[in-house]
Amino acid sequence: MALHVLPRALNYLETVARLGSIQAASRSIGIAASAIDRQIIALEDACQTPLFERHARGMRLTAAGEAAVLLARRWRADEERLEETIRTMRGEQFGTVRLGAMDSLVNSILPDLVSTFAERYPRIRFAVDILTPQDAAHELEVGSIDLALVFNLPDDRSRHIIWSKPLPFGCVVGRGHALWDHSKTTLSEAAEHPLAAQSRVLPVREYLDKRFGWLFDPAEPALVTNSLQFMKQILVGGKYLAITSQLDALTELENGTLRFVPLTDQGLRPQSISVAVDARRPLSRAARLVGEALADTLAARLEKI
Repeated sequence: MALHVLPRALNYLETVARLGSIQAASRSIGIAASAIDRQIIALEDACQTPLFERHARGMRLTAAGEAAVLLARRWRADEERLEETIRTMRGEQFGTVRLGAMDSLVNSILPDLVSTFAERYPRIRFAVDILTPQDAAHELEVGSIDLALVFNLPDDRSRHIIWSKPLPFGCVVGRGHALWDHSKTTLSEAAEHPLAAQSRVLPVREYLDKRFGWLFDPAEPALVTNSLQFMKQILVGGKYLAITSQLDALTELENGTLRFVPLTDQGLRPQSISVAVDARRPLSRAARLVGEALADTLAARLEKI
């Protein structure tokens, strides 16, 4: 039987915030809209401040509401951890593992991980959020996720790194590109070819803009996108190159549709990939198993290419 530690009012508040309206929350949890509305109004009265802005098209959180929702999500995560701890003490391989990961892992590491665990540990469930590195670090800090699999994670005493590896930069190209047969190259040589670049909000582009902005000056690259999957499809044609790490194109490098040509420029520092947990919170057995499997899988697959 599931534990129900989260107060009813906070449960309703979080559901309305997530779905955008009281009516949608009512349909989702099977509680009358009027009952949900009364609980939220009572909570606002207790807080002496509005938690939502009410509009014709739905509900929008106020600053106070955002703080209350963050509390509700922490409480829910702790509720799930308590249930998992009790079941583990009873000898059950059970639990929901909340993982924050990068978009580049969607068609490589993550499907294999979930599939493997479904076979070996059918009662371990996954909740996977695709996040930016900054958001993943924040969600780990506030306890919304158990594990973060992220690029360029800053040092922090509150985090424990289970596994980490440097990821040198290179040019990723498709068959037929002029650099396909090269064993190495430089940024100057890469700049002579049409460039497919990640958008400025992503870590690779942010780093290159700061250190090697001349690559994008005076004109923008031939293609700019925030979709790594779309960019890789474009690279397969052999007309463009992308400057990134092997992990961003792991599956395509393994099957030979793309090739990684290392960059040899001095001062081009590698990125890093890390599997991290919050050192201040106990890690469930399920999350520990997933973290170890992630580290082993990443190390093995990066070693092969």
